[in-house]
Order: sequence, then C-alpha cells, then structure tokens
Amino acid sequence: MIEDHNRCIKVSDTGICPFCYSGKIIKNGTTKTRKQQYFCKNCNRRFLNYYSYNAYRKEINFQIVQFIKEGLGIRSTARILKISVTTLLKRILEIAGKIKLPVLSSGKTYELDEMRFFIRKKSNPMWLAYAIDKKTKTVATFYLGRRNSRTLNTVVKTILNAKAIQIFTDKLKNYQYLIPKEIHKTKRYETNGIERKNLSIRTHLRRFSRKTICFGKSTTVTTAILKIYFWS
Repeated sequence: MIEDHNRCIKVSDTGICPFCYSGKIIKNGTTKTRKQQYFCKNCNRRFLNYYSYNAYRKEINFQIVQFIKEGLGIRSTARILKISVTTLLKRILEIAGKIKLPVLSSGKTYELDEMRFFIRKKSNPMWLAYAIDKKTKTVATFYLGRRNSRTLNTVVKTILNAKAIQIFTDKLKNYQYLIPKEIHKTKRYETNGIERKNLSIRTHLRRFSRKTICFGKSTTVTTAILKIYFWS
C-alpha cells in the first residue's frame, strides 16, 4: 500500500516514487558505490533504489521523539540509533519545525514561572520562561532568554492576547509591571502546578538538571527539544 511506503523499501520492488508516489520513474545511472539511481518524471527528483543508512528507517523520527522525552542526550541518542550527531540535530530541528503551536482558548487561568539552565558553560546562564494552563497543566507557551522583562513579557503577551482571566506567579518584581493588577495573583501555593512541572523538566531533560556536566550548546536546539517535549 502507498501509506506503508518508505525510503527503506526498494524502489525496484514497488515501482513508485518515494516522494510523490507516482509510477512515472526511470533508471538514472548508478552511484560510485554502484547503487541504482532513479528519476521521477512527475516531481523531477532523483533517489536511490535502496537507502541503507539508519536515518532513513521509517520509525526513526518516532524513536527520536521517544528518546528525547526519556531524557537521553544528543550523543546517547545518536549512539543507540547508530546515526551521526549532525544528522540527529537536523532531524530534531525538522521534527520541531513541523510541530504546530497550541491554540489558546480565551478565559483560562495560567501559572507562570521561570527556570534557570546553562548554555555551553555555567558562566552563561539562561532562563526558560513559560506558562501552563492551571487546570490541564499543559504548557501554553515558552521562551528562552535572560532573566529580564523582555523575556518575561514575550510569555506574558501571549497569554494576555488569549484573554486570560487570572495569572498566578511568584513575587518577582518584573511581573508587577507586565501583568495587569486585576488579574495578577501571587497567593501562596497557587503556583504548585508549575513548580512540579519544573521538577519534571529537570528530571526528564538532562540539560536542565541542577548539578550536572551536561549543558546545551545551542538555544536553537534547546528550543526544538522543548517543543518536542511539550507538544509532540
């Protein structure tokens, strides 16, 4: 069946293009390793008869998502899947790029907090600012940056645009100037949900652990990993 077709199946067996599923394919020479190449007259793309590299396996993207959620690092995941680190990073960015941001409903209550982590070294701290729905505990939005009003305001604006009815935070002074007083609450125990979420993130994603030698090397990759962890 076309739905089960993937780039690890021999094109010579199926007779269809792995990109557009057209049957208008012809042989188009061989590679240096004498693998047969094909050309599709419908989409004008070239491809091999069979890809032996593990990164082309049908289930590879699903495994990458599962390993990220279980807290495996980049190199650990690459070793287990037997693919290169460079290929893995490209796949992570590709998977994250296809994830759609959640649609926020109006009239919700949110908890907002920030969490420190490091990029490359401990002398370069960064902050994860994010908000969760107080009822469902799902992450509504997040942003990586320094611990300043600009970073916090990026998250605050998103939930204010969703017409939040209440926003619970800690007593950080920046929030007083960013959130309207009538919906801003700093009551004790009202941020327990997001504090527990902080613990889960630090437990599941090694780069966010407090005492560790594991650091993220790029905010771009860290953002992609968080998108996968939160919304995939």
